[in-house]
Amino acid sequence: MAKLLAVFDTDVLYASRLMEYLRKSDRCDFEVLLFTRMDILIDFLKHQTVEILLLGGEKLADDFPDGNIGHVFILCDDKRLMREREEAIFKYQAADRVCSEILSRYTKLEDGRYSNCNGKVRFVAYFSPIPGGDKISHAWAQAKKMSESSKTLFINLEMLPASGFLKQEDESRSMSELLYYLKEGKPEYINRLKDCLEYSEKMAFLRKPVHGFDLLSLNREDMKRFMEDIENLADYEIVVFYLGMYSEASMEVLKHCDEINVIISDISYEEDVYEEWRRQMSLIGMDMEKNKLNRVKLQRGW
Repeated sequence: MAKLLAVFDTDVLYASRLMEYLRKSDRCDFEVLLFTRMDILIDFLKHQTVEILLLGGEKLADDFPDGNIGHVFILCDDKRLMREREEAIFKYQAADRVCSEILSRYTKLEDGRYSNCNGKVRFVAYFSPIPGGDKISHAWAQAKKMSESSKTLFINLEMLPASGFLKQEDESRSMSELLYYLKEGKPEYINRLKDCLEYSEKMAFLRKPVHGFDLLSLNREDMKRFMEDIENLADYEIVVFYLGMYSEASMEVLKHCDEINVIISDISYEEDVYEEWRRQMSLIGMDMEKNKLNRVKLQRGW
């Protein structure tokens, strides 16, 4: 049975349109209900559990029955108040954006409450011998698809991460902090992982490093330990790495992945680079198994 998402707002036209959008959206797995009167909402909550309440229109009374509500998000019409309330979502923006923010914040809250995924973690790599915006966009899109059915973590290993979808809301914690404790051999450092995450709808992703040189400090042993610790943490079913750099550490990722995707553009030079990469990998004894290596060729203008 689908979990319930209740929309409450005294603006009937706005609330109705938002409800219709959420009901039609493939990304929203909730049964969506609409309320425009507080007394009816209160009576409903006395008998039913709501996973998410989107609240607009008026303030909650002190005696509001919130025991049957998982999470409350405020539909806020004043952007100045957004900084003061973490649960606030700006009301007057595209419905697609409202839906995305709901899912991102819900995933973050649920990620903090529940851990311990059952079974082995599946590691998936997307490697670009020649990085590019189209290539990380492809990897990101594939990871988002995986997150629709499995709890997914996306880790971007690029020296110069610049893609807009990697936008961070919190700059206080980054991948660099996590890597510092990894290099220092600090016990239990991996428990800091969730402090360094952002969320895009149903997918978690690790914040970018403060400086790309922090990635160059990693060696093969560091990366092996990092992946083992993520697996032992048992918080994610799928971990997707985007490798936009060619180093011993990034190639160590490939050794431990269940699926390897090498992304190249449809030009002869990148074909030559791909073949040279295969040659160099065989020299160090890492001849990729054909059954787990996929070559992804993107058309120009993808």
